[in-house]
Amino acid sequence: MLYPDFNDLLTLKDRRSKLPHSSQRAVKSTVPGNHHSPFRGQGMEFDSVREYVPGDDIRNIDWRVTARTGAPHLKLFKEDRERHILLCVDMNTTMRFGTKNTFKSVQAARAAALLGWQGLAHHDSVGACLFGDVPEGIQLFAPKRTHNSFCQMLKMLTTPCKEQHHYAIHDALQHIMQASHTGALIYLISDFMDLDLDQMLQYEAIMSRLNKRCDVVCVAINDRADWVIPPMGTIRFSVNTQKMIDVHTDSRGGREAYATLWNENRKRLYALTTKFKIPLIELTTESILQRDLLIGLNTIVKRCGKRV
Repeated sequence: MLYPDFNDLLTLKDRRSKLPHSSQRAVKSTVPGNHHSPFRGQGMEFDSVREYVPGDDIRNIDWRVTARTGAPHLKLFKEDRERHILLCVDMNTTMRFGTKNTFKSVQAARAAALLGWQGLAHHDSVGACLFGDVPEGIQLFAPKRTHNSFCQMLKMLTTPCKEQHHYAIHDALQHIMQASHTGALIYLISDFMDLDLDQMLQYEAIMSRLNKRCDVVCVAINDRADWVIPPMGTIRFSVNTQKMIDVHTDSRGGREAYATLWNENRKRLYALTTKFKIPLIELTTESILQRDLLIGLNTIVKRCGKRV
C-alpha cells in the first residue's frame, strides 16, 4: 500500500492518549489549553533568553541583556496555554518505498495522525506542511483546533497526486519558517534521504533560524533496505525525480558502496541535529509505531526537562 488508508488514520484517534507532547504538570493559565508544557512558548513563567529573530514580538525584548550584549535578545516563557503544533510530512517519491511491513509514506502518515490527534486532545492548534507529491509541491494547513481542518490534512496525505514533484527539505523549511508561530512545536517527519553534502550549509542556515524561534523534533522513518540490500542483481534507484543510480547488488563492492552512501547520509543528519540540539526519533517501517513513538517522545521529555 503506497498511500495510507484514510479510515486507518481516523482510528488512530483512539490510540493517542499516552503520547507526551508535554510534561504532566498542572495548568496555571485560564487561557484554553490543558497542559503546562516543557516547550518554550508565550506563557507567563520566565524560562530563558535567546537572540531576537525578525518576526518575534518586540514586546518580549529583554532590554537589560540587549544593552549588555549589544545585540537584541528576547525573553522566553514556559508555555501554559494553547500551543501551535505543525506537522511537516515529507511526501517525496523516496517515501513511497518499503520492503518490510509497510511503506515509509504510510508510517509517516500514521505518525503524523497520532501526533495530531494528541495535540487536538490537549486543545492545541494543529496545522501541517505537506511537501513533495502534493499539488504545487507544497501544501500548508494553518493551525486550528477543529477536527474538520485536521481531517482535510489527513485526506491529502491519503490522496495520490497526479503530478510528481521533488521538493527538498530545506525548501520546505523556508516555507515553515514563514508559516510557523514563535514557540510552535514542529515535527519534521521524513526519511531525510536528500541531505546532500553540497546543500548542508543551506540546511544549517535555515535550521538555525527555525530552531531559535520554535521547538523542532525530527522524526526519521526508514526501511532496512535504505541501509543494507541483499544480492538482487542490478537495481536502478531514484535519488530524486532528476537523478537515477544503478546499484550492482550482486557485487560486494556495490553493496558496500550502497551502505557507504547511507552512512554518509546518517552522519550528516546526526551532525545537523546535534549541532542545533534538535531531538531525533528514529523509526522504521517495522516499528510498532505507537510504542516506539511513545518511547522516543518520553526520552525527549526526560532528557530535556523544560525544553526539547
